[in-house]
Amino acid sequence: MRLDTSTNGFAIIVCAIAILSGCTKSTPMTKSNGKNFQPITNLSPSQAKQKEKAVAAKDKLFQSLMGELTKSMSDKGPANSISVCKTRAPEIATDVSQETGVLIGRTSFKLRNANNTAPDWAAGLVKERVETEAVVALPNDKLGVLLPIRLKATCILCHGTDEQLMPEVKAAIASDYPNDQATGFAEGDLRGYFWVEVPGESAK
Repeated sequence: MRLDTSTNGFAIIVCAIAILSGCTKSTPMTKSNGKNFQPITNLSPSQAKQKEKAVAAKDKLFQSLMGELTKSMSDKGPANSISVCKTRAPEIATDVSQETGVLIGRTSFKLRNANNTAPDWAAGLVKERVETEAVVALPNDKLGVLLPIRLKATCILCHGTDEQLMPEVKAAIASDYPNDQATGFAEGDLRGYFWVEVPGESAK
């Protein structure tokens, strides 16, 4: 999966979503109990339906965040969007989780917020920086889906090198995320991931 787009305006939103891949506190998630989860490629019919639900939830989250961040970027610029992501993103993610019946969040190997670590089943994949989507079978017939986020050129506004960041963006990051790791990226880089946990039929 690739979230790239051909228009600059929408690229700003992809950038903003990339900001969010490390900026919010994670939802409670599946624990591994020491199990080493591995991706699966041959999905059963029920797992295929779970994956579809995961992608639909990701799309819903993406669209909701896009609305918030389009206005923020347009009205006040990228520095303000850093604050918006801190306050609104977790609320929107909670709403999407409740509406869709899944757990959903964002993570990265270079976090903006240290609380937004990957769920146990995805931690190894995130550490390896897998380039494509991954599907993992979880206990109790749950399914974990990891969906990559990549950067467009506009994303360097908030994730580029120190020389590329505007002073107001640097100030906003330093204020909201003093332990930020999410800079130094370039166009096309893997920024992070959406992760989704979908319950199985037995949970209904």
